[in-house]
Amino acid sequence: MNSTMGIAVKDIKYFFRERGTLFWTMAFPILIMLLFTAIFGREIPFNANIGVVNNDNQPTLSQGLISVFNSTGLFTIKNFTTQTDALKELNATAVRAVIIIPQNFSQDLMAFGHATVSLVVDGTNPDTAQLISSAFKTSVVAYYKAVLNYTEPITVDEETSFVGQKVGYKENLVPGMLCYPLLFSSMVVSTGAIVYERERGTLKKIRASPIRPINVLIGKTIAALFQTAITIFIMAVLAVTLLAPALNWNVQLLTLIMFLGSMNGIALGLIISCIGRAPQEASNAATTIAIVLQFFIGMYFPIEYLPTYLQQIGKVIPMTYAAQALRDIMIRNATLNDLLLPITTLTVSAVILYGVGVLLYRRWVEK
Repeated sequence: MNSTMGIAVKDIKYFFRERGTLFWTMAFPILIMLLFTAIFGREIPFNANIGVVNNDNQPTLSQGLISVFNSTGLFTIKNFTTQTDALKELNATAVRAVIIIPQNFSQDLMAFGHATVSLVVDGTNPDTAQLISSAFKTSVVAYYKAVLNYTEPITVDEETSFVGQKVGYKENLVPGMLCYPLLFSSMVVSTGAIVYERERGTLKKIRASPIRPINVLIGKTIAALFQTAITIFIMAVLAVTLLAPALNWNVQLLTLIMFLGSMNGIALGLIISCIGRAPQEASNAATTIAIVLQFFIGMYFPIEYLPTYLQQIGKVIPMTYAAQALRDIMIRNATLNDLLLPITTLTVSAVILYGVGVLLYRRWVEK
């Protein structure tokens, strides 16, 4: 018993001496709880961009209805002059729904006590579509009860828009699942690839050999890409076999996005590995960062669910563009031209992050 307690005390003391390991052990629960509180602890669950086409000839009452939408805090209103422009933005996911107010809206309400409003909702995310639809109908009811004092003067003509595949929950889930290897396999594997070699003293032997240090790094990058590719392949095969989702499996485009996303993950892992002083510290850092990033990149839910300040963080994370590109390919049947922005962003970020990693690696090797 004394020997057992002695080992436990020794490991606990070692844990407190390793400041990096101690920091990431404490940082993990703090970050997770802060994120859950920021995301799910709000009275208003999310904010979505909504397009409005107001064709009303006498927009007195219709402007009042739009003001009600603005006041909910759920919608950020974007005005469009034509229905074609608004639906184009809906197809491009710039807005999540389009409200179309007909020409004689105010006139019909005042003359006949009844009018119709059209709502076109993006159906590629079922949860978001349901929230928007419910919030819209609630706003309409609140408006005509408070302002018009009628029973049910406004009819909502709702339509769900699917660009590409008609999706259910499993179709919406699979693209997010395929982001896991980009965070965990590529980042965590590349973190361990360097830091454990340093711990074992292998790199000292390599430095004494004719092999250039940069060749070692490239070799480990290729190995990390290979391991990540295996994980992606297994997950994709199991998704098709077990879930049978109705998705567009464009192998060429998916491979390109997965490669660029993996390179970003490997580059981040390389940076963490060169900064971490011990294997456990680097591993804890990589795992914590990967888990935290899940909430920012749209794996589980659209980034509109995040508070505005967290959305800004999500927009500068490369994996956000990989996650959106996967959804666009698999759900919206996106082509290469549609993906120029995410491809460019992922390429530039991979070059910059990997370049920083190489500089840190070379400085570390020289030491």
